[in-house]
Amino acid sequence: MDERCDVVIVGSRLAGATAAAHLARAGRRVVVLDRSHFPSNQLSTHLLFPSGVHELQRMGALDGILASDPVKSPWLSLQIEDSELNERWRPSGPIDYCMCVPRTIQDIELVRAARAAGAEVRERHRFLGVVWRGGRASGVRYAGPDGEERTIHAELVVGADGRRSSVAAAVGSFRPYRSSRNGRGLVFRYGQDPLVGTRAGETIYQFWEGDSLGFLFPSAPRGKALMLFMGAAEEASLAKSDPEGYWADKMARHPRMAARAEGMTDLTPLASTGATSAYFRASSGPGWALLGDAGHFKDPVIGQGQRDAMWSGRVLAETTAPLLADPAELDRALRQWEQRRDRECLPSYHFGNIETRVEPVAPVFAELVRRSPSHPTPDLGDLFGRARSMPQVLSLTRMTAGLLGAMARPHTERPEGLSFEHTVRDLKVHLGVRRELLSRRFRSHVLVSGSEHPYAEPPTFRAAAPVARKPSPTPKRTAAPEEVPA
Repeated sequence: MDERCDVVIVGSRLAGATAAAHLARAGRRVVVLDRSHFPSNQLSTHLLFPSGVHELQRMGALDGILASDPVKSPWLSLQIEDSELNERWRPSGPIDYCMCVPRTIQDIELVRAARAAGAEVRERHRFLGVVWRGGRASGVRYAGPDGEERTIHAELVVGADGRRSSVAAAVGSFRPYRSSRNGRGLVFRYGQDPLVGTRAGETIYQFWEGDSLGFLFPSAPRGKALMLFMGAAEEASLAKSDPEGYWADKMARHPRMAARAEGMTDLTPLASTGATSAYFRASSGPGWALLGDAGHFKDPVIGQGQRDAMWSGRVLAETTAPLLADPAELDRALRQWEQRRDRECLPSYHFGNIETRVEPVAPVFAELVRRSPSHPTPDLGDLFGRARSMPQVLSLTRMTAGLLGAMARPHTERPEGLSFEHTVRDLKVHLGVRRELLSRRFRSHVLVSGSEHPYAEPPTFRAAAPVARKPSPTPKRTAAPEEVPA
């Protein structure tokens, strides 16, 4: 049974639903296939900075999410060593607040918004393979809830099916061309927040204690809060073997977070993962594109994945919607879109790689936090809010001033880890990032030493297994890369 549409998208979460909504509003017929039935959960940091909330508004999902009564968080509190920095977020368009929304709430609203825009979203539909014609992706084979195999033809095939992307495997692009090991894992749970309605109950917190990171985000529905620890990746297995023992140990190590979380009730079970390696895959080709985590993933320590998934979906739609009838122009636009995505995401990719090192906060950054007075003007928070890139916020002039300030402090008050060797290392990393951004290389295999942490041996990912299917003439993909858990 064959059918035809303009664009077929595999995956209807952040990236897929956003692309579908914008393409449908542009007058294109869009079919989205997803193996899940919504609402369904997804391992995620769940946090959206103002630019991410703005993307929700642009694609039409914000009103539905606001109906769940999430806490709007206009404040950031960075607490490092003996310093605390409080800032407001820089607005993105009309949005000047963060939101932490569980995926069971968020993703169903994304699907509803895509449908309201005119896209057809089919749940419980499994991708089986790409259909090829003349060397171009020209559709997909899939199985519906009844198990019957069908084919849908399209001008553009989009894989938005996550890190273990079957579409990436089917187009021969599953193995990343560059990647970086994560040093940190994440362990989190939700609780009922006794401070809801107060200033503290509307603040995004980040706590540094030695080499351990803690976060607390007011959440949805109102009254909930997310508590998150990011220590060494190996801690994820400890959290699974002894959840409450692990949690008690972490709270003892994080007295400031423990004080903020005091009185939390209705604690949910712990969720955790120790596998969050960052990567770039080749994400465009003749008639196909990879969106969101299917094409690029960065360490969740900086909480940027959700925003970038929606941003890349919107930009893909805006770039390709007028060109679907012209294969040559479409392919050229897809490559331009991928280049633009890389330029947008490279600074935060490196920022995440730097932050995933399991060591105390960089002494120069700790000094910058100490020297920055708390005020309502956005500044260091732009690192996370993406109003400015890492090189723009942490300028070389500013980092030098921070270094001199740290060195001028009495020895007993200097930031932990301050040494000539560490300072030179960190400076080299930031210079390497700047060189890469200025070079504007495309699909570069050149690693930035100190940012990217290569594997001792190349990993071998495995894509998510499709349902059993009949033999197919679809071209075989290359040896697949090591599994990255979803």
